[in-house]
Amino acid sequence: MLLAIVLAPALTQASPDAPNDPRFGEQWALTQVGAQCAWATTLGSPDVTVAVVDSGVDLGHPDLVDRLRTDGRDFVDGDADPSDENGHGTNVAGIIAATLDNNEGIVGLAPGIRILPVRVMNAKGAGSDRSIARGVRFAADKGAQVINLSLGATLTIDADTVSEQVTSAIRYAQSKGSLVVVAAGNDFLPLENAIVGDNPDVVVVAATDDNDIKADFSNSGPWVSVTAPGIHILSTMPTYDVYLTSQVPRSERFERGYDFMSGTSQATPFVSALAALLFAAHPDWDWRQVEAALKQQVVDISQQNATLAEKGYLGSGRIDACKALGGAQVAPADTPTPAGAARPTPTRAAGAATPRPTPIAIDAPGAAPTAAASTLARDLLLIVGVLACGAVLLIGLLLFALLRLLRRPKAAPAPGYTPPAGQPWPPAPAPGYTPPPPAQAPLPAQWGTLSVIAGPTQPRAYALGGSGALIGRGEDCAVLLTGDAAISRRHALIRTDGYTITIEDAGSTHGTYLGGQRLTAPAVLRRGDIVQVGQTLLRFE
Repeated sequence: MLLAIVLAPALTQASPDAPNDPRFGEQWALTQVGAQCAWATTLGSPDVTVAVVDSGVDLGHPDLVDRLRTDGRDFVDGDADPSDENGHGTNVAGIIAATLDNNEGIVGLAPGIRILPVRVMNAKGAGSDRSIARGVRFAADKGAQVINLSLGATLTIDADTVSEQVTSAIRYAQSKGSLVVVAAGNDFLPLENAIVGDNPDVVVVAATDDNDIKADFSNSGPWVSVTAPGIHILSTMPTYDVYLTSQVPRSERFERGYDFMSGTSQATPFVSALAALLFAAHPDWDWRQVEAALKQQVVDISQQNATLAEKGYLGSGRIDACKALGGAQVAPADTPTPAGAARPTPTRAAGAATPRPTPIAIDAPGAAPTAAASTLARDLLLIVGVLACGAVLLIGLLLFALLRLLRRPKAAPAPGYTPPAGQPWPPAPAPGYTPPPPAQAPLPAQWGTLSVIAGPTQPRAYALGGSGALIGRGEDCAVLLTGDAAISRRHALIRTDGYTITIEDAGSTHGTYLGGQRLTAPAVLRRGDIVQVGQTLLRFE
């Protein structure tokens, strides 16, 4: 039975103060996209709906219950209960529309709109093309102005190729007036999300960090429309046990209620939320006008991503809700202050004039000097004399120090160190000569082996060669691991430049561990190191 959900009336304008949601200060991304400035225009409207076509939503979450429509659908079990059994969909929904000023958790970017929960992914995050296509069509028929598809990123789709069922459903939704927003994917590569197809009107979202640099894991390419924050994003999680909070290894579990996630799946709902705010602020706009505003009113991030920007791989820029809704672009001085730390504004008494320096009266020529003037003259002469003496003394000290420095003997080599014989320094290059760059160390045909030593995956040794190797369940992975449901399609990436070997997480759902520590950045991989992906342990040799 579905929970009875009553929508609270949406406010039309935000309070000038920071929200009272206790974890608002941890939501760095809202500050970056100018949320509080945008809220001065609109918080959204209950007449605007964003369909979250995902793994479902926690229908009783205290930060979401007032924002959810009751007519959602489950296309996995074929019923009217779209409750989340994975956790991903609840996380996406909170980024969009978690309730504002309810003294609970966080706040979404569009806290005044409604969420239509549509479940197309099962507990383990897998879904069929047919379910996704049916979910998209259902959302369009229910009048959703925005359809959020954070799919093909941390969640998996059965097919790696373009699905005509899904692309046809997306075109149908557009014909019904829906703006479709899709995650770019977390494959570390310029790969297109398979569910986008050849539809140029889908808004494709890449992920950036707090410095507007593309996230390592985020896909990029000429099909990307815009970017949005996608690293360490705090949002809602189911308040009950689901797959991501209870059925994966304890070290990989997310917290119930609220937790952080990273991925283009988290960047996408920021764009969907901004689209919802634009629909609310401009009820007469169609989806093409909203799409144009999203792409045009952005922050230029080309300097931070020069190579990708030159290729046109990051779309038009990073979204800015303040700018898109008619406010000034967010600058460092205008950054909204976290809750409980309001920025003081210099003030002065009403009607008080701006203070001005008091002028010094100078006697007119021929006037008799006063006693005060004589005293001032003597004081000035004394000050000038002292300063002159000090300057002479300082110059003398500097000259003395310079002479001692020039006479100092050169330092001897460190004790015990003898420069190697037979390797004299090369002669200085002739004028105009540019030394060639150092050659990269040649890459051997095989520079390492990764062996399965424990877990549900069959024991096997994988030879590593070339410049790198992907680890995961996808057929394009050099280290192809099957039998472990906790491993993502592209889970981790090993690279080498001929000198150093590194490993990094590839935006996996459950993380990559080196020596028992979860990787948050590339780390050096050494012989004998133990790597954990999913429930599988591997040794690097």
